[in-house]
Amino acid sequence: MSGPSAGGAEEVADRRWERVRGIAADIARLEALDRREGLDDDARMELARLRIQAERASTRAMLADDLADRIGQAERSRGGRAAGT
Repeated sequence: MSGPSAGGAEEVADRRWERVRGIAADIARLEALDRREGLDDDARMELARLRIQAERASTRAMLADDLADRIGQAERSRGGRAAGT
């Protein structure tokens, strides 16, 4: 049974960053609306919720990037040892 691969982990990280970008686009849309027309209480709550989601999603994306890097390093290290034997 094989473990996680760097390629698979990189795909997960990419999907996490896509999520961050999607949330950021929603935030930008609400902020633009706020500048033009102002936001009602529900929209302000939605904006606050999205900002919290963005913070959490970006943390998860950074962790996924770090994990992908570590897996890649382990694979390169293991591959280098196998070639040297």
